[in-house]
Amino acid sequence: MATDGMNQRDIDGITHCRSPCPGINALANHGYLPRNGLNISLEQFITGVGEGYNFGPDVAIFAVQVYQPFTTTGNNNTLNLNDLDHHSIPGEHDGSLSRNDLYFGDNRSFNKTMWDKTAAHFLNKTISLPTVARVIRDRLDVGYATNPKFTPSLFSTLGEAGLYLKAMQGLYKETRTEYVQILFREERIPFKEGYERSNVTVTNKELGQISDEIRPMLGKYKNLP
Repeated sequence: MATDGMNQRDIDGITHCRSPCPGINALANHGYLPRNGLNISLEQFITGVGEGYNFGPDVAIFAVQVYQPFTTTGNNNTLNLNDLDHHSIPGEHDGSLSRNDLYFGDNRSFNKTMWDKTAAHFLNKTISLPTVARVIRDRLDVGYATNPKFTPSLFSTLGEAGLYLKAMQGLYKETRTEYVQILFREERIPFKEGYERSNVTVTNKELGQISDEIRPMLGKYKNLP
């Protein structure tokens, strides 16, 4: 995918609406979703995640169906990206790898301290599932120890793990650490570092398989909903 024209990252995010999800924000920053993050339709989501990461329509449809009841656009067929930070939906929950919990205030913006704790686990050039499991266990430990109103969603956390692993795997057999770091820290797709999207469409079935592989590695947390 070329990185010029409409797919060049837009770095002027001052007036643009964004979500708690770095992967979705990156799609808007590159123009795969409307750059202003407003009034996005299901059709635009399907096209955006397909062109950006080669995720199948089933992935986009599931996400939009989850978020749709919380739209603030006045049109049930569209949503704004900041509608995704509603704490009652699976897409926004305590225990984020790069955001703070709602109890501490801002649950939408990138939190460098939180991400640095996550990234400290990524010591190799690629990210394995056991490493992802350790990250999740440690984040849950921190949440339960520091947040008296901690309300994690393991279902969402595991789903998000599959999303960033598959999105940043691209054409390769493994997910490169550098690509994940760029996606989370800069909310951009690492084209200039060599990223190429997968030529095989990623479906909910594949994402579910990743969740199923990680869950048994979570020890005392493996049975959380």
